This record gives sequence, C-alpha cells and structure tokens, in this order.
Amino acid sequence: MTDDTQDEPALAQNATSDEERLDGLIAQMHADLAGHDDAVVAKALQSRLSDVGIALDEDAFADVVAQIAGR
Repeated sequence: MTDDTQDEPALAQNATSDEERLDGLIAQMHADLAGHDDAVVAKALQSRLSDVGIALDEDAFADVVAQIAGR
C-alpha cells in the first residue's frame, strides 16, 4: 500500500527564487491594495516582506510601493 499523504505545505515543495516570490507578492498586494495611500501600502509591504524574508533597499522598496499602489 502506498502512502500518498502530503507531509509538508504545498508551497514548500516548489523551490522559488526571491524574485519569483517578490513578483507573486506584488501581484497579490496589487490586487488587494491598488489605489490605497502609499503609507498604507508601505506598511503592508514591510510586513509581508518580513514574513517571507525578502529585503529591499530603499529605492527598490519605493518602486514596489508605487507599483502596488498603481502609480
């Protein structure tokens, strides 16, 4: 009998680069926060980047905030 159980989170089974994770994060956050104030987007982005362990320099962070906010 085979053991067809999922022993780890599905996402953990697929290796992704920081760039791929950042692209996915931006797409998700854009869907959720497009049009919101930059301060709201920046706070949410900082939290999410911390959650996934991605660090951005100040210029890249500002660019991503603008991209998510839809500017």
